[in-house]
Amino acid sequence: MRLTKIAYTGLFVTVLLTGCTNEETKIEEVKPAESKIEKVKSGVTKVNNVKLWKDVSTPEGFNEYGIEPTLEAWIAYHAEDIVKTTDVNQYYPKADQITTEMKYFRVQGDDLQKDFENLNVLQIWMGHLEYVLSTNTPERSRFNDDLKQTFKYFTELLHDLDIVINHGGKGETFGLTHQLDGNKVKELESYLYENGNPYQNNEY
Repeated sequence: MRLTKIAYTGLFVTVLLTGCTNEETKIEEVKPAESKIEKVKSGVTKVNNVKLWKDVSTPEGFNEYGIEPTLEAWIAYHAEDIVKTTDVNQYYPKADQITTEMKYFRVQGDDLQKDFENLNVLQIWMGHLEYVLSTNTPERSRFNDDLKQTFKYFTELLHDLDIVINHGGKGETFGLTHQLDGNKVKELESYLYENGNPYQNNEY
């Protein structure tokens, strides 16, 4: 009887070990498949989301111009209106008015935010040029030309932003936005942040 129990016990242990060995074999077989999946995952290219943007405007309290208080209407109004400005003395006030209103009309999105920031920096640069011109500097002609160039960039960038926001990026542009991979973005930013802008080199 005791021998029978020992025999049954031995048989049970053998079956158990065989089962564990089979489980290990199954695990061994699954591992390469898991590795393959991980390999595929690691090879997936991340989607570039810098072009994605959303309107985060808070226009409550904005009641200028008699237009609908939306980002679309606001940008369209100014893109059309600013080209009518021919008096050099109105360049900075006009730009300042627009960038002040940016507290109501804002966007989120890497590239488009860069474009709005460039619009803001153009306005700041115009303000500096206005100040320099008010001091009757002997180089008045040069600074006056800089002011005209800066306002031109401001006007063209505003136009391009209108194309982005109201026309889905379809239409003729001046190539000044990151959002549309404009071919003149480097030119603009060189003017603002590098050699093109003497203010960055502390010449004034």
